[in-house]
Amino acid sequence: MQHILPIEIIDLQGEGMHLFLKTKAGRKTCRLLIDTGASRTVFDAERFSRLLPQAELELLQQLSTGLGSNSVQSQSGIIPRLKLGEIVLKDYVVVVLDLSHVNQSYQQLGFPEIDGVLGSDVLFKMKAEIDYGRAQLRLIQE
Repeated sequence: MQHILPIEIIDLQGEGMHLFLKTKAGRKTCRLLIDTGASRTVFDAERFSRLLPQAELELLQQLSTGLGSNSVQSQSGIIPRLKLGEIVLKDYVVVVLDLSHVNQSYQQLGFPEIDGVLGSDVLFKMKAEIDYGRAQLRLIQE
């Protein structure tokens, strides 16, 4: 079944575009940066603990790279219900790390902060297609 979700496209002052999607983690709305180059879906550590205060985190042995850093210690966490439009991913494992440097950059540019990054683990699984002209993300749930 195909699902079409509205996305927000922001021009970074002539330096490119960033795409954002509103989702729900548990019962709380969150804002994710859509990143086709990110291998995994990532949540900011501080925001993850606010969204899911009961969630337990597990230290990952492998360091995470990307998102403006060379390598950082990361953890994994489980989101009981990650909702993308009408699609619900149950007990979805995400990477949890400090994204404060990303949010500081958005603050300096006058843009809203993010709770995390929607990565290619979800995008590939859902056969995602981005329609820039219509500002939509199409996902297919089989």
